Amino acid sequence: MRIVCSNLSYVYNNKTEFAKKAVDDVSLTVEEGDFLGIIGHTGSGKSTFIQHLNGLIPVQSGSLTVGEYNLSDNKKEVKKILKQLRSKVGMVFQYPEYQLFAETVFEDVAFGVKNFLGNDCDVERLVKEAIETVELDYESIKNKSPFDLSGGQKRRVAIAGVIVTKPEIIILDEPVAGLDPLGKKELMRVLHRLHETTCKTVIIVSHDMDEVAENCNKVAVFENGKIIKTGTPQELFKNPEYLEKMRLDVPVTAYLTDKLSSCGVEIKSDFKLQSFIEEVEKEYKIRRNHSTRID
Repeated sequence: MRIVCSNLSYVYNNKTEFAKKAVDDVSLTVEEGDFLGIIGHTGSGKSTFIQHLNGLIPVQSGSLTVGEYNLSDNKKEVKKILKQLRSKVGMVFQYPEYQLFAETVFEDVAFGVKNFLGNDCDVERLVKEAIETVELDYESIKNKSPFDLSGGQKRRVAIAGVIVTKPEIIILDEPVAGLDPLGKKELMRVLHRLHETTCKTVIIVSHDMDEVAENCNKVAVFENGKIIKTGTPQELFKNPEYLEKMRLDVPVTAYLTDKLSSCGVEIKSDFKLQSFIEEVEKEYKIRRNHSTRID
């Protein structure tokens, strides 16, 4: 499913003295297969934008299509397609574990099946597949209370409840917020597995630039409701000063690349950690060999 957004705008409290434009003339195309990172400081319009993508916020101005679904149509027509759209475009909010509600993990994950697909499908099979996809053991966890799980497990259960309908697009708002380094690594591995097997397109909103550099193939930068830059992580992070002016952090690899460059050492990597390490090692060996020959 391809997402095509053109001149999208949205105003909260429209036509009142409290009106605030949260999304301002945004145009963006997300290709099927993208792993897109959306970045920007707090209040830049990121969350409002992504909530348009499965109809949680209606289109006020501009156009938006998600696959075959035209969300710019009149309200009556859009209302007819919302249930089907939301089974295809999964939304995972920040700290999704706070939305767990059922007595057992099975019941929590099964809610999405019953809500979107009905009881006629094989509920147990779909729930089992979703739980195993997020790398949890189905037999040992299905009858547990979700509230007895660790923080990382709760988040995976919440994600399982979204992917149980096998959406083609999954959107996550700050997916690793609050997790420890190991939890972050494990969750991102789960997201890549989803990307490879189930959800053709993954969109993450993040303040973690290391996470974006390591995982995304495309980045969109929001500021004051507008998209001010799009490109690959390599294109974006090669200019740390640009990000700092927008009050955004830079990946550690980009920071170190910039500092090394100021010392006359040029490192060319895509800012993923493994690539950066390999390039630094290569440069070190070249300089060590050169020094040995001089001696």
